[in-house]
Amino acid sequence: MKQRTRRNAAQSRETLLAAATEEFASHGLAGARIDRIAQAAGISKPMLYTYFGDKEALFDAALTQEVMDAAQADRFDPNDLEGYAGRTYDLLVERPRLWRLLTWHHLERGQDVLMLPAGEVLLGEKLDGIAAAQAEGRIVADFTPLDVVRLVAALTQLWCMTGAARDAAEHAARRATIMRAVGRLLRV
Repeated sequence: MKQRTRRNAAQSRETLLAAATEEFASHGLAGARIDRIAQAAGISKPMLYTYFGDKEALFDAALTQEVMDAAQADRFDPNDLEGYAGRTYDLLVERPRLWRLLTWHHLERGQDVLMLPAGEVLLGEKLDGIAAAQAEGRIVADFTPLDVVRLVAALTQLWCMTGAARDAAEHAARRATIMRAVGRLLRV
């Protein structure tokens, strides 16, 4: 019985996170409604609070899951910043919920997503890799490692603010522009 309860709890948690992710991506933290999340998940509001505590914690859990899923899809490589930027752009296009959650997080909290606990682990790995590449002369040392991370992120997100590409050729051109810009800005 205990295993079945744990499985149901895990399934309920996943269902809640999926519903919350859609709600937060569509309406942001302020505009999202717990009632709609609970209804979409088929779970009571009290149960939602049991799993996540409050709306802020649920938002953090949804954002963290999206960020970590994206990080698993493509690992950072300081030796291929251009390729990483291109792959990150592709990922944001393929996962518009991620882009919207990141945007809501920046707008409503004024915080960098890398400062979430899960983001700090990813950030630490990136900073260490960039510092090593800078010490070896593969990346310009004009910027701090954190500046490099932020510059690559900003360039990859550039086209996400302008609407979807009309076709594959436009997507490829945008991707190439991002990769070229990262290379010219950060390579020795």
